[in-house]
Amino acid sequence: MTRKRDDVKEAIVEAAMKVFAKHGFRASVDLVAREAGVSKGLVFWHFRTKDELIIEVARRALPTDVIEGCVSKNLKGERLLECVGVNYLSKYGIKEMRALLINTFALANINDVIGSEVLRVCGKLLNTIASKVYGDSSKENIVKVRAFFGALLCYVLNPPEGLSQEGYLRTLLKLFKPSARTDVHPH
Repeated sequence: MTRKRDDVKEAIVEAAMKVFAKHGFRASVDLVAREAGVSKGLVFWHFRTKDELIIEVARRALPTDVIEGCVSKNLKGERLLECVGVNYLSKYGIKEMRALLINTFALANINDVIGSEVLRVCGKLLNTIASKVYGDSSKENIVKVRAFFGALLCYVLNPPEGLSQEGYLRTLLKLFKPSARTDVHPH
């Protein structure tokens, strides 16, 4: 693909993210095209169906980039949890991203592709985090990581009054801190 085609495709995805965040995934392709400043035909040239566009937006709405970005830095223990926490709270501190995440979760049960992506995040990627933070992906450690992510989600949906994002994350890191042994020598 040429650079111009990539730019147009990206503009369409960014427009779709704005439109779907505001109106949900039922919003029309016409609205997306208008927001992107392109024709409806050009949208369908890049994405054969509306479902393909929805899947692309849903993938970007999930915290996959947050998890993979932090894991790629070869961080371990508390430093990995902190990286994930900071980046998760930053990404979903944006109202539109929160809306897209919620809409994506809602589609997971009716769209197999999106369902598979959600399962990958909640399965393989969180297991990877458990191994790198706590030294293994035992059931207990997987539950800890899931609880950590659940606490992050609750914060972005409804931040507790009088508790800053930084204070909340510091508290989470204390609660989910790996033991010194796993923090220094993860398997």
